Formats: sequence, structure tokens, C-alpha cells
Amino acid sequence: MSVFDHIPMGEEGLKEVYRWLDSFVEENKRIARKEVLGKSPDHWDIPAVFITNRDMADDHKQIAVVTAARHGQEFGARVVAPEILRFLTGDEASEIRDSQVVIVVPVVNPEGFVANQFCSSRTSLTKTERFILGGLFRTYPPDMIIDYHSLGEGSGSMVDIGDMEVILPANTTRWAMDEQIHLHVAQRMVDAAEEAGWPYEIHTLEDLATYYFGEREVGNLPWTSLKEKMFLLHMQDSHDDYDIPEAAAMNTSTVQAGQSTYTNYTCGPAYMKWHSLVFGMETNHGAIRDAGDVAESGLAPCAALLKMGSGRFAWEKDPGYPVNILHGDFRVSIRPVGKNAAERRASRIRIWGERNHFNYPQREMMDLNTTIARVRYFGEDLPMEFALCLRMRQSHVHSVSIGGKEIDFETFRDRCSTYVYIPLTMERAGVLEATINHPPAKKS
Repeated sequence: MSVFDHIPMGEEGLKEVYRWLDSFVEENKRIARKEVLGKSPDHWDIPAVFITNRDMADDHKQIAVVTAARHGQEFGARVVAPEILRFLTGDEASEIRDSQVVIVVPVVNPEGFVANQFCSSRTSLTKTERFILGGLFRTYPPDMIIDYHSLGEGSGSMVDIGDMEVILPANTTRWAMDEQIHLHVAQRMVDAAEEAGWPYEIHTLEDLATYYFGEREVGNLPWTSLKEKMFLLHMQDSHDDYDIPEAAAMNTSTVQAGQSTYTNYTCGPAYMKWHSLVFGMETNHGAIRDAGDVAESGLAPCAALLKMGSGRFAWEKDPGYPVNILHGDFRVSIRPVGKNAAERRASRIRIWGERNHFNYPQREMMDLNTTIARVRYFGEDLPMEFALCLRMRQSHVHSVSIGGKEIDFETFRDRCSTYVYIPLTMERAGVLEATINHPPAKKS
């Protein structure tokens, strides 16, 4: 049975949600705690609930963040976050609690909740969001963040029509296979939702822009949007890195209308800053009228995503969200280093910030027994530590050497190939060339 059998509305509805959160944390205090991230402009608390197994060290855990109810008239998002919290207390989520710190912010925008109106921004993070999320992420930079919205019949939205529920890979690029990886994960979320009886679609931000800004009449969608990809990342507000700029212009809670930026979801800047896995979600409170059904339909893809964060993706060395290909592709890539999740997260963030100072890594097969891999770093953040990772047809790697000297490496496998993971340190800017010795490839 779902947490709410109705959509909480107005000031009493917000108080009802907050009372439920307090009761939830009290009943589950062995695994749950509440932290008030800050105050809204009208002095409402903005709480977050942290769920994890406290008997397991946080250094070994992924950080997953769920935000909801950013836009006040998107009523369905109000019941999804409590449903996700309920799920996280059950036996099915035991592995998630052991391997992740899950942070749920059920109401990002209390003013919009109370007024039952939009009261937010579609073109930038608000000052409040920058403050509360910035404070949270300074301590907990996310490996994954998913942001819940809801389509319906409320006023203030140009796109509350139809009955779709949508997963949006939010504000990503084609860098380092990110578009493919986000779509792969999104498809697994769709499959899980469909198995539970909820039909979801996957739409890119380019698709969403067509819905927002296209003509309603049939046949009048902007042909440029349909013909070629529109890159929306350059439209993001440059301040949307969860920091509050020291500028008088930021005295209001939202940016000025007409600013040519686009941040419909709270998670987009996390991709740019930390290479987080990021998804926007659109549930639907218009076509799905039962509050419990809205909550369950929103939970299904999120539960699947959280479970993925506790497993290992085929191309990843360690369990966790697939965020560690930072440059290159599946065949040859630059990746973070570290002996636990916290160290790899810090390494990932550092390398991602320097990604423009790496060349595209190269590999060349010299003969049946030898592959050469080269990488160039021309930045100034030295010494630079990273790993070079190659997907090999060979089932075994004899040795890896640089300048004739053998160095340490690790291997891991997917269904049909071997990955060789080579930790490297560049003391000075330049080129490193690694020689991988292996037997001839054969079908394994």
C-alpha cells in the first residue's frame, strides 16, 4: 500500500508531508536521519532524509540523491519521494543501504507546494536551490542524482498535455560515451517500469525542447529540432554549479525572465561539475488520478536505478554507478583511481575538471602479441594520477610496461573480453606510452 492515498495540497499538505517525514525517521532511526538543508524565502524548512546502513563505512559507498517537487503545480512529484523512502526501508533495498548513502529531498520548493503554483524557474536554478543543494553537495557530491517532476493539468506549464511518463537523460553530452551510457541505463529503467505495469518513454532534452517551444498544431513542430540535434548545454546559466555568486542581481529567488538559459532539472549541473549520472523524471498526475498509482509509477524506475548503483556494469571495474569513463570510449579510456568509492569519486571529479587537458587516448596493435596505448596530458594540475583502461580481445595479459619497465595493472572481464586497468602518474605534462604484452586473441 502506498504512503499517501491522496495528493497533499497547500500549507496543510506541506505540514502533513513534514509530519510524515518526522514519523518516518523516528520509526527508522537505525537507518534514517533527517537534516534541514536550509530555509526557503518564506522560512519553511527544506529537509533531506539520509538512508544508509550505518554499520558499513561511508567511504565504500556510492552517493545517490533524489530531489522532488521543484515546480509547485507538478502535484504528482509530492507523493513519489515518500514512496521511495518507504521502499528504501524494505528487504528489497538491503543491498542499496549497504553500498550507498541515499539522500532524498522530498520538497525542494515549499513556496510552490503551499501556493499550488509553479513558483520556480525553468531557466536556472533558484538562489535557494543553489544554497541548499550547494551546501549538501559540498559534503556529498553525488554519483547519481534523479529529479522528479510531474505532468498534468496544472496551470503554468506549456507542456501539461497528454499522458506520457518520461525518463530524461538530463543535460549530458556525447563526451566519453555518456550519451550511450545514460540511454543504456534509462532503457533498463524503462524495462523495470514496464514490468511493473507502467509505460515510460525516454526523451532527450532536445525532444523536450520541441514539446516546450513547438507549435501545438499538428505538423508545426520546428523542423530544425527534428532534423538535427540541438545542444542545450551551452544555454545553461554559468552560475548553475550549486554556488551562489556574489552579485547583487541574485537578491531575488529566481533569475530574471528572458535569460537565455535552461535548467528544468536540479541535476544538470551535477553532470558538468562532477560527472554524475543524471536523470530528470516526469510522472503524470493528469492521466493517473490515483495518488498511490502516481507514487508507485514514480518508484518503479527509481528503484531499478538504485539497484543498478549497487551492482557492477560490464565495463566498470568496481560496483557502482557507471560514471568512470571520463575520456575516450569503451576500447580505450581514462578513468579515476582509488581503493574505495570515496577515493575514486574524488579522483573522478579532479580528472573530469581537467578533461579538456587530455588528448583522446590512442591504442595501436603492433602485432598479435603487443598493443601500444598512448595518452597525453598538457594541463598544469600535476602530478596527475589516473588510470588508462583498454578492452582487449585477449583473455590474458602477460605484462604492462612503460619505457621497458614493467608496472602494476589489474584486469576484469565482461561476457566476452578482458579489460586491463593501468594506474598511472604523470609527474610532468607530456605523453605516456604503455606497452601491453598479451597472447594472440582467440574466441573465449
